[in-house]
Amino acid sequence: MATVSAGFATGAARRHAQQGVGYGAAPVLGRAEVAAAGKLNVLTAGDPEPLARARPALEPLAGRIWNLGDDPARANVVKIAVNFLLASAIEATAEATSLVESYGAAAAAFVELISGTVFPGPVYSTYGGLMAQRRYEPAGFTTRLGLEDVNLALSAAHHHDVALPTGSVVRDALLEALAAGWSDRDWATLADIARRRAGC
Repeated sequence: MATVSAGFATGAARRHAQQGVGYGAAPVLGRAEVAAAGKLNVLTAGDPEPLARARPALEPLAGRIWNLGDDPARANVVKIAVNFLLASAIEATAEATSLVESYGAAAAAFVELISGTVFPGPVYSTYGGLMAQRRYEPAGFTTRLGLEDVNLALSAAHHHDVALPTGSVVRDALLEALAAGWSDRDWATLADIARRRAGC
C-alpha cells in the first residue's frame, strides 16, 4: 500500500515468483481524512489470486478499487503519476496564488473562484485553502514525502525515456522548502516558496 518505485515492485514480483508465490500491488490514493472515511482509491495490479484474497481486507478502506492489470509495477507507476500530477497542481496553484497576492487580491477569494469554477475538486479546494490560510501543520502529506514522490516520478520517467520538465521545477521548489527547514510541513507550503520568490 506504500509508494514504491516500479523497479521495486518488479523485483518483488520476481522474488515472489521464484518462491512460487503470487504477488500483487495495492497502493492507495488519499489523505488521512480520506482513509479515515474509508474512501481511499486502491490501485491494484499483479497476480489475480492474491489480489482476490486481499480484496475483503481492502474493501473497508476503499471508495473504489481500480484493477490495472497483471503487472504489479503498473499500480505503483499510476500512483506515482497521480502524485506527480498532484505536486504539479500544487506548484501551479502556489505560483498563481503568489501572482494574485502580489496585486493585492486575497488568496482565499482566488481559491474560492478557481475551485468553484474552472478547477472544482479536492486538489484545488483542499490545497488552495491551506495555501490561502498559510496552514501547513499538521501536515497531511509532508514536503519531504512530496520530494520522494516527485523523485520517484522523475526516475520512472528516466527509465522509459519520458520527459517530465515540470518535475524538475517542482523538485527544485520542494528542495528549496527543505532548505528553508520546512520538511515536516504539508507540501502546500510550496505557496510560501512561490511567495518568497515573488517577494510577497
